[in-house]
Amino acid sequence: MATIRVPEMVFSGFKIIGELSGSELDKLIIYLNNLELGKFYGDLAEDLYDLLNIDGDDLLKAILSFTGLVSEEQDSYSVLAKNLAESYKELSNTKLNTKDTNKLKSNLLDILSNMDRIQLAEKAREFSVENSNNLREFKFITDIRLLENESSTNNENYGIVLHKLYLEYQNSDPLNELHLSISLEDLIELKNQIEKAIERDKRLRETYSGNIKLI
Repeated sequence: MATIRVPEMVFSGFKIIGELSGSELDKLIIYLNNLELGKFYGDLAEDLYDLLNIDGDDLLKAILSFTGLVSEEQDSYSVLAKNLAESYKELSNTKLNTKDTNKLKSNLLDILSNMDRIQLAEKAREFSVENSNNLREFKFITDIRLLENESSTNNENYGIVLHKLYLEYQNSDPLNELHLSISLEDLIELKNQIEKAIERDKRLRETYSGNIKLI
């Protein structure tokens, strides 16, 4: 009987881990130990795909599932790797021979022993998504709308310059879009506020540069 219940949603990630070759595992460990904090999980999954040519989402989900299991007792990692491998084998009904099972345990142990950065990334994400909506991408779209003036006798043409702010924001996992029409005055005020925010960011980073690595 398995002592840990591996959820079905990460079965495919466990399969990937068990099939990683020695060189692929080395690449993964190097990546985990040099993980860029503050990146979106979607970007991390793309990195894993580019690095190993596997389903990055599935692998990332499996690795993230370990963050709540890893303790400060490093001696327990081998036991944890053993329990995870046996749970996966039992619950997924995967036909693993002894060699494949041992390889999965070994690969899991290497990953579990190099979880420091991914745990920091998880904490950073928790703090960054405390608010309900988090900016993912934005851009300005500018256009001219011509006004018809059929009664004009002096061939005068009129038009309105239109600006639209496109926002893509994330609320938990789903991505949402918002389109806002804004005036020139709004653009100027946005510019001022952005410059103030950049200046505040700069001052904070300078103030804490010797004590905290700000993401």
